[in-house]
Amino acid sequence: MNRLKRIDWPAWIGTLLLIIVFRETAVWIATYFNHPELGNLMGLLSLLVVLFLWRRLHKIPARIVDTNNKIMKESAFAFLPISAGSLLMLTHMGNKIPAFLVVLFLSTLLPLWLYAKIAKRWL
Repeated sequence: MNRLKRIDWPAWIGTLLLIIVFRETAVWIATYFNHPELGNLMGLLSLLVVLFLWRRLHKIPARIVDTNNKIMKESAFAFLPISAGSLLMLTHMGNKIPAFLVVLFLSTLLPLWLYAKIAKRWL
């Protein structure tokens, strides 16, 4: 019970609402323009821009930064089922694996690395 008292519930709820509202709004706008697949990326980039502009004018509260760090650490486990499914898919690809890995590297790892560098420097 003592651990529950240490959780900053308003910061958690505010951070999650911020993420959800930006993502859902971006998906809604992207769907309106017939490209719902761009919604997640658009939401991520728009949240990054808003936080960057907010940081220029004000300081981002430490409570929000701490909560975001905890969410990022804990959400890594959400990717385990996806990883297992990807491994099963890879076993059925055969000789197409190298091309798939190149596309995966270029389209996933590099943008995530670039986003992390930008976020670390600007936020």
